[in-house]
Amino acid sequence: MKNARQSLLLLLLLIVILVPFGCAANRSAEKPRDGQAAIDFATVPNGTHRGTFTYGAFNFIVDVVAENGRVIAINVVQNRDNQQSEDAVAVLERIVETQSLDVDLVSGATATSRALTKATEKALREALNQ
Repeated sequence: MKNARQSLLLLLLLIVILVPFGCAANRSAEKPRDGQAAIDFATVPNGTHRGTFTYGAFNFIVDVVAENGRVIAINVVQNRDNQQSEDAVAVLERIVETQSLDVDLVSGATATSRALTKATEKALREALNQ
C-alpha cells in the first residue's frame, strides 16, 4: 500500500512539473506584444506586401497595400473563424487611418488584434528590407 501511494505521489508530481513545459511548447516563440517598433509608413515601397504571424497553432496572414508613401489598405488573407477575430479586423482600419502600428487594440479581441498588427509589421519590415 505504501509503494502504491508513493508511486501515485511521484506520478502526480511529474505531471505537475511537466505539464507547464508541454503547454509552453505549443506557444509561438514570438508573442504579439504592445509597443510595436516604429515604422515610417512614408518609406514603404509601392505594392502589395504579405505578412504572416504565427500565434499558437494558427497563422495570421495579411496583405498590406502601399501607394505613394501611404498604406492604403490592409487585407486579411487568413484569420480565425470566430466573432472575436472578425471584431479584431477593426485594428487594421485604425492602422490605415493613423499610418502607425501604435493603435488601440480591439477590446475582447486583444490577442487577435495583436497578432494581426504583428503580421502587418512583418509585411512592412519585409517590404523595407527588399
